[in-house]
Amino acid sequence: MARARKGTSTQTKLGFLIYGEQGTWKSSMCLEFAKYKREDGKPFKVLYLDIESGSIDDYIDGLAEQGVNPDNIYIVYTQSLGEVREYIKRATLNEDFYELDENGNETINIVTDAEGNPFRADAIVVDGVSVLYIATQQGLTEFSKKRATVRAKKNELTGIEKVVAIEGSGLELKDFNTLVFKGQDLILDLIASGKHWAITARETDEKERVKVVSNGETSFNSIATGRKMPEGFKNMGYNAKTVLHMVMSEEGDVQAIVENKDRSLIHRQNELLENPTLMDWVKVIERNKNRNEFVLANGLGESVRTEQKIYEKEIMNIDNTPVSDTGNNSVIDQHKAEITKIMSEMDAAKRKTIKTQFGDLPFKPSEIAAVADIDVLERILEIIKK
Repeated sequence: MARARKGTSTQTKLGFLIYGEQGTWKSSMCLEFAKYKREDGKPFKVLYLDIESGSIDDYIDGLAEQGVNPDNIYIVYTQSLGEVREYIKRATLNEDFYELDENGNETINIVTDAEGNPFRADAIVVDGVSVLYIATQQGLTEFSKKRATVRAKKNELTGIEKVVAIEGSGLELKDFNTLVFKGQDLILDLIASGKHWAITARETDEKERVKVVSNGETSFNSIATGRKMPEGFKNMGYNAKTVLHMVMSEEGDVQAIVENKDRSLIHRQNELLENPTLMDWVKVIERNKNRNEFVLANGLGESVRTEQKIYEKEIMNIDNTPVSDTGNNSVIDQHKAEITKIMSEMDAAKRKTIKTQFGDLPFKPSEIAAVADIDVLERILEIIKK
């Protein structure tokens, strides 16, 4: 569902992607959110989702010495993308958090802040999105093996053939598309939370695909470009307001490069920051005073659901377009229902890929809705089920 507003001034929410090699202050910088004060002067409450398992434990005492009350920081340790998104959702809806026992199970005790009130996050940190990506990728790989097991059984493979088919299976195009979607959806979850946020990632070499011709044969190799990029979900920086690349100088000092943009306009594009600190962006909070709040919904997930409904309406002829009256209408309707389900759950990249296989067959929902030929519908099913 679309949202709109007039061009009046609204509150700005900070959104950082901070990446770099080990020891470049990524975690400690994010923890500086706890030093912030809200527009009403009260200290920030920080929901810290620690994917790196203990990345900030040693910094808490130092913050306490600087006047930060640790009770305003709630740290959750997890490597599950599903759990991360669930905690972000709870923070978004301002729901209660419940203390966990030693086995990770919720107790009846509500998490409270330094004032004894139910904990309500002002900022969310996802520290270690690279690890989150690896865990998500491995989960999809295991699912791919299950998918290969089903295929091996269907093809009646046995012995070593079955083992090779299963263990040799890898991520398919739709799995990579799922990874991209999950990464973008995570960022949009944070944007939709109405909270200030930051994610951290390790760095990796940027690579490009290079065509190589040798002895008349063509192959492709991945070659490092010499530049660095965030390790993890693809295109994480697109929806971040500020991207900081943390680096170590030759003298051993930590620096930050404002990579490509800082939409908050605190620092210039590609500016080099000496001894970087998140406190530079406190000015944004000060600017928010007396401004209205406007929170965008998670557009990606909601857009997919909206597109599914539109597609289903078109292809299932809900708009009352006449359907050919034949004795096979029940079978036709069953085929259309199955096509609807498969196509509505298909992401845009997969739909674009299979479109080339349709040839002269109808592809648009309105065209398929008018089909009364069972053979045509069965051919469509054959294509989209591959």
